[in-house]
Amino acid sequence: MTIKIVTDTGSDMPPEWLAAYDIHLVPLVLRFGDREVEDNETTRAELWQRVEAGLPCETSGPPVGAYEAAFAPLIAAGHQVLCITLPAVHSVTYNSAWVAAQSFPGQVEVVDGRSLSLGYGLQAREAAQLAEAGADLTTIAAALRDMQRHITIRFFLESLDQVKRGGRLNALVPVMSKLGQTLNIRAILTVNDEGRISMVGPARGRKGAIKRLAQDLIETAPVETAIVGHSRSPDEAGALADMLAEQLNLPRAEIIVFEIGAVLLAHAGNGVLAAGTVRRRQDE
Repeated sequence: MTIKIVTDTGSDMPPEWLAAYDIHLVPLVLRFGDREVEDNETTRAELWQRVEAGLPCETSGPPVGAYEAAFAPLIAAGHQVLCITLPAVHSVTYNSAWVAAQSFPGQVEVVDGRSLSLGYGLQAREAAQLAEAGADLTTIAAALRDMQRHITIRFFLESLDQVKRGGRLNALVPVMSKLGQTLNIRAILTVNDEGRISMVGPARGRKGAIKRLAQDLIETAPVETAIVGHSRSPDEAGALADMLAEQLNLPRAEIIVFEIGAVLLAHAGNGVLAAGTVRRRQDE
C-alpha cells in the first residue's frame, strides 16, 4: 500500500515539488472583507493588490469537508495518507484535518507542521521521499517530528501595518512598535518548535536585519539544507542565499529561494524576508 502526502497551500511548496512527488494541496481560505475565496494563483494576485493598497485581508484554515474531499479519492484508490498542516497554534487547519481523518480509521496520519511556510513544506517533501523509500505512516510521522527539532526559521517585517490589520501577532506589536520608532530598528523573529512566533532580538536597518538573519543561521551549522523566502524582493533574497551558501558550505543551487505565500503575506505584509535551515541530523 503506497502513501500519499497531503498539505495545505500555507506550505508555499514549489510547483516542481508538487509534481515530482505527487503531493496534494488543500487550499486555505482567503477573506477579502465579506468575501471568501480559495487560496490559489489567481486569488493570491488579488491578495497582493489588497496588501499593497492597505485593504483588509485575512486567512482561515480549510473546513473539514475540504480535507475529507482530499483524503477520500486517495484512500479509495488504495493509498494511505500522511497529512502535514499549518501549526495548530495559528490556525484551525490541524483540527480540521484531524477531524476529517476520523472518517478513515487507520488510513490517515495527521502531523502538526509546527513551522511556517516552507518550514513545513520541507517536511512534506521529506515525507514524500520517505514514502517513496517504503516507510510506513508511523515511521514517517516520527521522522517529521524529529525533523521539526532541527528546523530554524528567522524573519523580519518591513512594516507593522499588516500585522495590526491581521491580528495574529498582536502580542508582539507593542515592543515591535517601540523598536521601529527607535533608530530604524527591525525586530528579528523566530518560530519555535511548537510553531509559536517570538522575537529574538533587534537589528538596525534592513541591511542589518539581513546580516542578522545570515549570522543566526550560520550558527546552526552543519546543515542539510537552507531556504530563503521573500515578498517581491528577489535581489535581497538572492544576496542572502549567496551569504548562506558561502558560510554554510552549501552549493548555491541547492538553497531554495521562493516567494512567500498567502499566510505570511496576509498577516505580515510586503517586505518580509525569511530564511531557515535544517540542521544535519546524522551528527546527533
